[in-house]
Amino acid sequence: MFRLPLLLLCLLPARPAAAVEYLVNNIIGEDVRPKSSLGGGNQQRPFRTIQAAIDRARPGDRVFVEKTAEPYREELSLFRCGGAATLTIASDGAVLDGTVVGAPGAWRHVEGDVFAIRPRRLTYQQLFLDGAPLKRVPLTSIASAEAVLEPNQWALVGGRLLLRVEKGRLPHDLTLRHAGLQTGITLYNVRNVVIEGLVIQGFQQDAVNAHDLVSDCVLRNVELRANGRSGLSVGGSSNVAAEACYAYDNGRVQVRAEGYAKLRLAGCEVIASKVAGKQSAASTALIEESPAER
Repeated sequence: MFRLPLLLLCLLPARPAAAVEYLVNNIIGEDVRPKSSLGGGNQQRPFRTIQAAIDRARPGDRVFVEKTAEPYREELSLFRCGGAATLTIASDGAVLDGTVVGAPGAWRHVEGDVFAIRPRRLTYQQLFLDGAPLKRVPLTSIASAEAVLEPNQWALVGGRLLLRVEKGRLPHDLTLRHAGLQTGITLYNVRNVVIEGLVIQGFQQDAVNAHDLVSDCVLRNVELRANGRSGLSVGGSSNVAAEACYAYDNGRVQVRAEGYAKLRLAGCEVIASKVAGKQSAASTALIEESPAER
């Protein structure tokens, strides 16, 4: 069932003043009343979180997320937002990451080099090692895990996430993270928003979910990878365009549309999941692709 994260209220009318750019940096930023980069006066530090900058922005403004050595570990939500001018959320490759670390002692030995954990969210999952997604293998029985899984491969079976480690290693020796936050960016009743240049990974449901009533919204040069269900989900009566985006290794499908939704893909690369039997796109609505998409 869809659960809407903390909502962003953008109900104020667009300012007649010049557009403002808000910077975000999760290393040096702070969310306590930082000034915009173009607002004049004594410039203060950027925002620490993307959501705080979005909360301050209005139609016509630009939120720029600086790429740092640390992923941005937060869920973003835009609700009843937009106007005649475009609100832009841009980056030069910053990573928005939905993974979490298992609790101490959560990994339990199964047999041989196979260990298991029970994540809080099990419907869809992803497993990361050192910030990179590991290969998932279809498995129907825990008993076959030792024979089927290669080192650093994982499976989801019997209510547990199974991992085969390299010989002589233990899960607590490794930097393992699994999908924990639900959705990277949720859009609902949003108009005239552009999202560009982000890498969105490791969310339990979708990297981006245009839930309903989304129009004139564009994803541009966004990398949607290794999320539990899909890279991009468009629902209700939403109308979304994705341009030069890259969707791959998402758990169930790469892009999906349902209801009366419309999704237009232009210059995108959509690669089927490594898990056997999974489709690259799913739709009960309309997905339009340029001829060279696949």
